[in-house]
Amino acid sequence: IDASPSLCGKDGPSHINAWIGTGGTRTPLHYDSYDNLFVQVIGSKYVRLYPPKETQNLYVMKQESSTYGKQGNFSSVDCEAENFSLHPKAKHSKYTEAVLFPGDALFIPCRQWHYLRSCSSSASVNFWF
Repeated sequence: IDASPSLCGKDGPSHINAWIGTGGTRTPLHYDSYDNLFVQVIGSKYVRLYPPKETQNLYVMKQESSTYGKQGNFSSVDCEAENFSLHPKAKHSKYTEAVLFPGDALFIPCRQWHYLRSCSSSASVNFWF
């Protein structure tokens, strides 16, 4: 059975990931180097999206700062608990937010900054292509 959505390009997805967690599980603000079709399967998830043009306001972690920083695609801004004295430029960053419920899908283009938090026990699947 080919379960890949047809929106994943003619070659299909390069990676398929399942994300399972309890309520309150957070994924720090980051971007991926793949286009992403994110599908909520069980529970609900809060998502915050920042466009790539906000990068200069999002305090990209430096390699020496943490394991996440070694990838060069994580922000040190703590979404939903921002410290604007530490990250003053983040205060004026523009973002879009949504809550996804079972059956909802969200396309996240590559290099689009995103932060996620499970609002309840949750299962999601994403397709990178």
